[in-house]
Amino acid sequence: MDIKAIELYLQKLKSGTKDDGKQNQIDDADLADYLEQVKQKDEDKFFSYLNSLPLDLRAQTFMELPSAFQVDLILKYDPQGLAQIIEELESDDATDLFLAIGKADQSKEEAVFLLLKDKTQKNIEKLISYSSKEAGSLMQTEIFKVGVNRTVGYAIEKLARLKQNGIGTVQSVFVTDEKGRFLKAISIDDLILEKSENVFEDILPKYSDEYCVMSHDSIDEVVQMIEKYDLVSLAVVDRIGHLIGRITHDDVLDIMQEKATKQLYNLNRIDEHEQIQESFGKTSKTRATWLTINLANAVLASLVIGIFEHTLDTIVALAVLMPIVANMAGTASVQTMTVVVRQMALGEINLKNLQPILKKEISMSVLNGLLFGVLSFIITQIWFGNILISIAIGLSMIVSFISAGILGASIPMLLRKVNLDPAVASSVVVITLVDIIGFFSFLWFAKLIIS
Repeated sequence: MDIKAIELYLQKLKSGTKDDGKQNQIDDADLADYLEQVKQKDEDKFFSYLNSLPLDLRAQTFMELPSAFQVDLILKYDPQGLAQIIEELESDDATDLFLAIGKADQSKEEAVFLLLKDKTQKNIEKLISYSSKEAGSLMQTEIFKVGVNRTVGYAIEKLARLKQNGIGTVQSVFVTDEKGRFLKAISIDDLILEKSENVFEDILPKYSDEYCVMSHDSIDEVVQMIEKYDLVSLAVVDRIGHLIGRITHDDVLDIMQEKATKQLYNLNRIDEHEQIQESFGKTSKTRATWLTINLANAVLASLVIGIFEHTLDTIVALAVLMPIVANMAGTASVQTMTVVVRQMALGEINLKNLQPILKKEISMSVLNGLLFGVLSFIITQIWFGNILISIAIGLSMIVSFISAGILGASIPMLLRKVNLDPAVASSVVVITLVDIIGFFSFLWFAKLIIS
């Protein structure tokens, strides 16, 4: 990012100097990064710089800003200003912004919609009809398509017209039959190597790209297909096969990043929508919610410990050793759970192939349980010189590791089966159960053996 070039460009615009095309040398993502830094120091300057940008660059920069900043802008702009920005965006981004307006300020949603062009309204109505888990919610309706009976020369001329009208980045030409049904996609690299007089019907057999998804297919299928076949764009069709849109790899990359962030946050009990730019009050509220849930889990585990209150009063060493059992079992469960949840997100595992995964995790848990059970026995014997307590912690370590492996592998799959987010619920359910099993088994074995 050339900060000096960005500062110079913004200062010229702010002073009233007419745009001389220099924005073509400045990436909207770099501009958004710079404006983020400005907002943290001077909010008025941030709004002033953003409003001085040409409308098309302002719209693209708007979409590159963090969602917390977008909300601030939605609240500040009037419906007319928001409608102008939406009109500059491609259909998928325009729909995302319209939905964001509805979440941030419902009173502006209808006013903005009425100010949009008929074509934009129809595109938004079409895309918001899909759920956030369907492929149609990701697609762009702006597509470069030609009929199978057209020539390559005609396609190149059409592409030039589409670029002049602001279609954005084009990776492929989508070829359709006479009824508009998708046939194949040809990359632009391959297209320019064809002779201009060639008809698509004659050259299609040598291209193999027939990949497409239906608009109601899941986003997971889209991600898996683009990742597996290294596609830069993917055709979207209706139930009859008519071409209705495209999904580009950058949108899929955003989805993958969001899912990875969501899993990371949820496994660590942080709200999936939290951002560093959010206000102190909002962040503290969401974190307090998870901490409250964690407190309830801790109280539940403490109640289990309370059952053995007399045993703990009699043998103080047990209280000293309990955290070791809980920590080791908790770490083992998190290892298994993290791998399982991630592989589920990538589509590598499901309930059908759960058996070999369970077998592997149980085998590993037994091995680690025996290993660390023996190590715990030795450490405890050296530390306290009490053979009975050493046996108790060794046995409880084995039980805890085995339960951690089974729960860490099976609970995420079972939660997915009942339509709960495995990443959210797994960290709460698995760790609580493992703690309870660890504490109970250690204290029960101690009480049984020592008695």
